[in-house]
Amino acid sequence: MSDDQPPPMQAGIVRMLGSAIPLGIAALSLVSSIYQSYNYTRNIESAQTNVLRIESLRTCRDIIEVFFQFRLKAEEVNRLASARRAAGEPMDAMMTVELKALVYKFGALGTFLANFREAQARVAYTELSWKLLDVAEKSAQVSLDDFAKLFADIDRRFDLFNQDCVKAAQGRLL
Repeated sequence: MSDDQPPPMQAGIVRMLGSAIPLGIAALSLVSSIYQSYNYTRNIESAQTNVLRIESLRTCRDIIEVFFQFRLKAEEVNRLASARRAAGEPMDAMMTVELKALVYKFGALGTFLANFREAQARVAYTELSWKLLDVAEKSAQVSLDDFAKLFADIDRRFDLFNQDCVKAAQGRLL
């Protein structure tokens, strides 16, 4: 054997390593690419969930504000209507229209929030909107005692709705 030629066993190992190393690098590159794709997908899902959570919280804040605006305005309409009835004066129809506008805004925000919930919650949000609309239409005609009774069921339903908002704020709903 000459000195420049490796023994046949060494030549086979060198050839095997020469083809195994690129295959190993290609396999590691493939695994790395799959892992990066998995991480990227998780990051995208996390960002989307965070955006949905933020929008849900913002809408919760807005709908709670609208509910209490409605409640204040309805109490005022009821009080004013009672005073006008006692004085024999007619009621201003625009006050009822303003109440209905708040109910429609409540319903629109509730519909948006309901899209993030299961079907049962969507039904509950719709029923609450219909109850509020009923109050808007009756607030100028009922006595102060009957008015309080109208809100008894609404307050219970709104509490359930508010619990959904608390769950969303704590990240347990979305």
